[in-house]
Amino acid sequence: MRIISGSHKGQNIMTINDSKTRPMMGVAREGIFSSLQFNIEGSMILDLYAGSGSMGIEALSRGARYTTFVELSDKCVMIIKKNLKNFDSNFNIQKISVDKYISNAFDKFNIIFYDPPFNFEDSKVSKELLELENLLEINGTIVCHRHIKSETIILSKKLELYKEKLYGQSRILLIKKL
Repeated sequence: MRIISGSHKGQNIMTINDSKTRPMMGVAREGIFSSLQFNIEGSMILDLYAGSGSMGIEALSRGARYTTFVELSDKCVMIIKKNLKNFDSNFNIQKISVDKYISNAFDKFNIIFYDPPFNFEDSKVSKELLELENLLEINGTIVCHRHIKSETIILSKKLELYKEKLYGQSRILLIKKL
């Protein structure tokens, strides 16, 4: 996998060979960043269930001001660090579970990449999305990656699903804070 665009275009992104992680397909990443292209530069980014960090790294390459990566796996944290070796220090890596991070965070973000494991129950995903609302700036976007067979996610009145796209086994939801 490679960075698609920006100052680090073409740089390899190492991934984990583990059944619990699944790198997002290049075509899906391209579609997401095409939808977000005018919102990335200067943005504060949160990459939850970061895995290899590909989404947050792509955002940094495209001019994001700062990215916070949240990942609990030791292997994934090590890979994220390796993938970021050519980047400035405009990022941090939090080795913590996403639910603990969400309940203790106070920063606000313009874009949140939310990519929980496909086997998470939809009720847990809905609960975490409701909690993420507090970390999102007004007019900010949550990019949610789910399995194509996942059920409908329940959103608060302050969040609106404004775009949904299918890529292979992936369902990408773009959710805006009103």
